This record gives sequence, C-alpha cells and structure tokens, in this order.
Amino acid sequence: MKVFPTLQAKTVSWIVTGTVAGLITGAVWNDSQQTWERYLDHADYIGQQLYGALNNGAPLPADVFLSEVARPPRGVGRITEASILQSLWDEDFGGARLLVQVHDPDLSYTLTDLPPFSSPPQQLGAMTRKMARLCGNPTLYARPDGGSWFRITASSVWSCEAAPNDVRLPLGLGFLLLMVTLLSRSTEVTGRLGRLARIFAKGSANGSAMLPTEGPSELNEIAVALNTSIAKEREALEKRAEVLSAISHDLGTPAARLKLRTALIGDATLRQKMEGDIDQMIAMVEGVLSFTRTELDAEAAQQISLSALVESIVDDYEDLGRRVTLAPLATDQPETRHSLFGVTPRDASLPEPRANLREAQRVLVVARPLALQRAITNLVENALNYGRRATVRIESSADEVAILVEDAGGSGISALEMGDLIAPFRRGTNAGGASGNGLGLSIVQTVARQHNGTLTFEEGAEGLVARLTLRRE
Repeated sequence: MKVFPTLQAKTVSWIVTGTVAGLITGAVWNDSQQTWERYLDHADYIGQQLYGALNNGAPLPADVFLSEVARPPRGVGRITEASILQSLWDEDFGGARLLVQVHDPDLSYTLTDLPPFSSPPQQLGAMTRKMARLCGNPTLYARPDGGSWFRITASSVWSCEAAPNDVRLPLGLGFLLLMVTLLSRSTEVTGRLGRLARIFAKGSANGSAMLPTEGPSELNEIAVALNTSIAKEREALEKRAEVLSAISHDLGTPAARLKLRTALIGDATLRQKMEGDIDQMIAMVEGVLSFTRTELDAEAAQQISLSALVESIVDDYEDLGRRVTLAPLATDQPETRHSLFGVTPRDASLPEPRANLREAQRVLVVARPLALQRAITNLVENALNYGRRATVRIESSADEVAILVEDAGGSGISALEMGDLIAPFRRGTNAGGASGNGLGLSIVQTVARQHNGTLTFEEGAEGLVARLTLRRE
C-alpha cells in the first residue's frame, strides 16, 4: 500500500527548506558582496598610489608594471580619454596635469561620472575601481603634464581574470527558482482541495463521482470518506428504487381488479370517485419511483442541441393543441451573419430576421437528454395546469444557459412561495383538483443539480417564470 506524506509534514518541510535556503543564500550573498568590495577597494587604493608614483616619484604599487612609450597606439580596440587634476588642486599636488587613456579591446569606460570635487588621487582611484568592476582587459596609458607617456599594466588588479567569482546572480536565481517551486507545490495542494470539492459538488447528487486519492494523506482520508458516503447513498437509492419498482409492479394486479370491481358499482358518482382514488394511488407510487430513478441518474451525459430538444417538446404540445409557444433565443453574443469570406456582424440596414428559435444558432450543452426532457416537461405541465398557458424560451451566455417557462399568471402563488414548493410532496394552495403528487418540481431541481445548475422562480411580464439554469462545462 502506497504511503502518502501528511499535509502537516509537507508544510513543515517546505518551511524548513525555505528558511534554510534563505539563510544559506543570505550568507553566501553577503560573503560574495564583501569579497567584491575588498577587490574594488584594492583597485581604488592602487589607483591612488599610482597617481603619486607618476606625479611625485613615489614608489610604484605592487603588481603594477610601468613602461615608457612614445605615444599610445591608435586604432586598436576602444579608447577612453580623461584628464585628471582640476586647477583647484594645483597648489597641493604640484600643479601637474595627468592625461589618461584606457585601451580595451571590447569595452568603453565612461569616466564623466568620476567624483568632481575629489582629489586627483581619488579620481584616478575611482577610474581604476571602475576598470576593475567592469571586468574587462584594459591597458592604462598616462602622461604627467610635460612628461612622457607610460604604459601601465596590472592584470592582477583590474583585469577580468583577477576579479573574484560573483555568485550573487546565479545564487539569487536559484533561490527564486526554489521559492517558485515551493509555492507551486503548496498551491498544488490547495488546488487539489478545490478540485476535490468541484468533483464532489458535480457528482454527489447522483452518487457517480469517485474522488481521486492523491496528494497528502489528509486529502486521501477525505476522499475515501466521501467515496464511502457516496457509495452508501447510492446503494440506499438503488434499494429504494428496487422496492418501489416491486411495489409498483405488485400493485398493478390488485389495482386492475379494483377497477374491474368498481365498474360493477351502480352509483356512477361513487364509481368515479373510487376510480380516481385508485388512479391517484398508482400515480403516487409511479411518481416516487420516477423521482428515485432521477436521483440515481444512470443516464450518461452527452453533447446535445438544447434548442432542438426544446423545439421538439414544444412541437409535441402544439400537435396536441396545447397552449405552448416558443419565444426567440436570447443571447449575450453579438448577432452575426456568414459569408464566403468569414463571419461578420449583421448589417443594421438589413431587415430583421424572423424571431424564431429554429432560425437562430444552435445552443449546444453537455447534458443528460432524457432527464432534461423530463424536467422541461414538468415545468411546462405546471405552467399549463396553474397558469393556463406556457411560453418557453432559452437564454444563452458563455458560462451558462437557461430554460425559462412563463405562465399567463393568475395562479395566486408568488415566486417566493414557489421556492418553498420544491420540496417533495409539497403542493400549493391553488392545486385544487389538478392532477399531481407534489414531486414535479423536486424532479426538476434534482435534474438541475445533476447538471451543476439551479431552479429558481421570478416574476415575469405576464406571470410566473420558472428558470432552469445549466452551467456550461
């Protein structure tokens, strides 16, 4: 059996890893920073000492080599020129003027940002510090005022080979990568929690969802517990459906005998009442069986044309002469027309198309067609029984679709009261002698939940509107 680490152990390991990595990164970064500062300070110091050796005959700094040349070469690499010593410092430093050229095969050295009010040695030190920081291969040429040109080399001071290894950039990138990895692992766990919730919410209504067992052990325990609960619930539904199916079958024979016997009753009024009671009893058992089968939902989901399904239901009622009509499709997408060269917005100057769902674009959804047909039919029957007629229309958007069934009003039931009648065996005060057993809306709500949707009621322009909303997934 595979053993999964606990979420607590993972969290502790992530915190410890991030903390240790941060401490190591900070220590190595600080050491590299100090090493570089010492290297640059040494180059600065060498530059200041070099100024004294060139102008005042001071000893030449160590690792610096000086050779006299007629003049600096031309046309080789890149040349940067500068003049050291402003007149402000002439009295203190003998009035000498130092001309400097930096020759590098690849780099140009911007020397305009040297400290303007510093002493000449400090200016030359700032120049050699920059030469060391840029990590090139420079050669320095200098000429004291009225003197000869000198070629100055110090490969161990300001060359790229002398520069210490700078690990700050790769170290920072490595630490950032580690933090991103830890963050992604932590968000992966929270994402699994959300995924677990979505799978459970989508499939718990019909008991068909099997939650994955992956990730931390706590998530696996939750998934196993929910899977067990779903399996038990489905088993109970199956047993209930089996019992109800047996009862419905067994009641068929005595009910038929009762109808035959009631036919022998001479009193027509009594005979009609008894036949009505028998029919109501059978209808109640069959209604409960239909509701249980809807909860079991053995039907597989598939992509269907919702517009075609609604059209077929309305056509069936129209063929029977029932007062059911189909309204135009309502969509939040811009109206388009097709041409040889693609799809373009409809020209406003053209005549309006006929308001008919059959001529509009198809509305495709992933649904269980038989269950959805049963739900829409129940809503239409309710509208016909309590509102005299039904107007059916579809509203479509990018995220969801809705089937709206509006009656002609006059039922005496508000939208708020209709919400209380969704529970099984609830019937309104306006039910009167209308047929039914109080399970129609319960079946519609069950179908809505199976499609990750909702059943709501609202006041329409003429009467009460039942809105069956389905999520697009």
